Amino acid sequence: MSGPASADHDDRNGRIVSAVRVARAYEQLAALLRERITSGDLRVGERLPSESSLAEQAGVSRSTVREALRTLQEAGLIERASPRVMVVASRTDDPVFRELRHALRRRNVTFHHLHEALVTLEPELARFAAMRADAGDIAALREALAAQERHLDHFKEWSRLDVEFHLAIAEVSANPALIIAREPITQLLLPTLHRFMDNRSMTEHATRYHRRIVGEIEAGDPDTAASVTRRHINDFRTAWEKRGLDFHQEILELDSFGHSHLD
Repeated sequence: MSGPASADHDDRNGRIVSAVRVARAYEQLAALLRERITSGDLRVGERLPSESSLAEQAGVSRSTVREALRTLQEAGLIERASPRVMVVASRTDDPVFRELRHALRRRNVTFHHLHEALVTLEPELARFAAMRADAGDIAALREALAAQERHLDHFKEWSRLDVEFHLAIAEVSANPALIIAREPITQLLLPTLHRFMDNRSMTEHATRYHRRIVGEIEAGDPDTAASVTRRHINDFRTAWEKRGLDFHQEILELDSFGHSHLD
């Protein structure tokens, strides 16, 4: 049959790609600056370049720079020292951070609680990411993977990149409520990673999981992405216990910089 029916058939079955959305410039700039801050290249109290300087360096408009800085300021990573000067903020001075530590102390949060939170949130974030990721998102996750692969022998840096990787998946989920719910877990996760991620076999094993998760997100398979992520989180628990660490270890016995008071 010719005519409209054939055109409909071609429209349904002839398409081989979906529309590609390029990540917004301010998001890319914010991610680059966030990396410089979290890696320690930009230290607490250090002044950021001016808006015009950042715009020139990044090849973007000043309005793009302002939007990127606003994003980082809302995240508590930078603060305004004067009307024209932005500096790297101290997270330990952040009222939200202090309140988190008070809540941890009041409620005696343990590794067991952290594992339950992760196994509840992470698979669903991966599921939504697989449903919503575009080409720019996949490229960003691939870059995060490549950074981890370059630091397999640098365990503290790998751990920081691990946290960044999972936060990136949360961002790709495009669910603001879940992203906000996930953010404080970062303060719990880094000390636990620093506590026991201390050999290459462990970083390689975890990075292989990350590669599989990204593959399923790229394939657009929500169920498998969630399933692989759940296995990854449960493997995290198994690794903790195999090291002879207490499943009911209180998180506050590990300080926020990754040094155990038990050492």
